[in-house]
Amino acid sequence: MLKSLDDNLDDKMKIKLMEKCGESCPFTHFTDERLLAIKDTSNDERDFLEKLSQQWRVKIEGDNVYVVFDQCYCPLVNENLEDTSPTLCYCTMGNLKKKFRIGLGRDVGILMEKTVLSGDNECRFKVLI
Repeated sequence: MLKSLDDNLDDKMKIKLMEKCGESCPFTHFTDERLLAIKDTSNDERDFLEKLSQQWRVKIEGDNVYVVFDQCYCPLVNENLEDTSPTLCYCTMGNLKKKFRIGLGRDVGILMEKTVLSGDNECRFKVLI
């Protein structure tokens, strides 16, 4: 499927399609319920982000917030990364947008800076708050 997307769609359409898939990902590692529980016990956005960073792969570096994975955790490919299209990473981006929309109660952008499927040593997504 990813090869067909890469061969037939422009980047804008691939991103839109894969982000939609990510919003409904059944393999998410951090449930919406856990996010809501953290949100319910947080005083404000900063408190939420700090609590989230203690329970998930969120890193706060100065004024910047990142989600960092030390490997590809997607169960669709993590056993066989070879020849997997980095287009799949837009699915994760969509999932992260949803997670932060739930936790912060508003839309945020996500900037994909690095991915294992692109040959990087980690997946690194900047949360545009």
